[in-house]
Amino acid sequence: MKTKLRKIFAGLALVCFAMALLVAGAEAKTQIKMQCVYPETSNGGVMVKTFAKKVAKYTNGEVEVKLFWPNQLVKVKEAYTAVSKGMVDMLYAASIYYGGIVPASKSQWLPMAWASPEDAYKLFYDFGYMELLRKANSAKGVWLLGTTFSGSMGFMTNFDVTGLDSFKGKKIRAMSVDASLVRGLGASPVAMPGTEMYAAMKRGTIDGVIYPYYIINTYKFSEVTTCVTLPGIHTPNMVDVYMNQKLWESLSPKFQFALSRACEETALLSALWSEKWNRDAFITCKKKGIKIMELSDADQAKLRAMAREDWKKTAAQSPDLKKAVALIEKFLDSKKGK
Repeated sequence: MKTKLRKIFAGLALVCFAMALLVAGAEAKTQIKMQCVYPETSNGGVMVKTFAKKVAKYTNGEVEVKLFWPNQLVKVKEAYTAVSKGMVDMLYAASIYYGGIVPASKSQWLPMAWASPEDAYKLFYDFGYMELLRKANSAKGVWLLGTTFSGSMGFMTNFDVTGLDSFKGKKIRAMSVDASLVRGLGASPVAMPGTEMYAAMKRGTIDGVIYPYYIINTYKFSEVTTCVTLPGIHTPNMVDVYMNQKLWESLSPKFQFALSRACEETALLSALWSEKWNRDAFITCKKKGIKIMELSDADQAKLRAMAREDWKKTAAQSPDLKKAVALIEKFLDSKKGK
């Protein structure tokens, strides 16, 4: 009898052990904490939610990207450093905030550069630009997983624009290389997070912004804008997906492939969405009586010439920047005549 009981208990122990292993396996999900510096209701929120769903799909649910919104984990300006130190696993943010940490990333914000999402995609994924930026970010302990395209970015103001002279004496929210361009127009650049722009426009603290046109809808800028100026300064602008380097290297090749695939597919979708977001913004402008003003050919040529001069100044800031600017110029030169 005792022998029989021992066998039963032994059998039960094996069953319990097997069940424990199954439960442990079911709970062995890799969770990655990702902060988005844009509100959940913004187009940036659409991007990261799409990315997170694709990661879950391509890893069969073994990797969960848990999303956090502005300032829930860390402040915007601290977010990149937090990723490099492993305090935050992933980050969705424009590199414009971190040019002081990774100088090469300033090249993503050269005004009046690529003219379409298609060109930007080819530059990043087919022309070696992504590899150059990855190397620069890796030196800071951050893996640049990829980029997305977030609509055209241009001037939205609370005053009428009739030409480039209209900007003289105005205060314009502008960051990184755009700040130099704004100075060249005789205006004063003002640095501030995107989340503060609406209130600043409403109070008159600033007279305009350089930001994606879609905020006419998503940030209710139709309430504080009277004029939108074309063409865009960035067509489109870029928003990057960053990851802690050590965490990236700890992932299996299968998971690395899944995350890379999810990011690149989101980039392709964002190229299509960018055009739609622009159209939606301009439709709202017409409905709300917001003036859409296109600069004359002469003013556009002058603006591009000013921008190219700023490129030279930007390139001189660091060896990495010089390489990045040269690569972009080579890409644009390769398109001439096509």
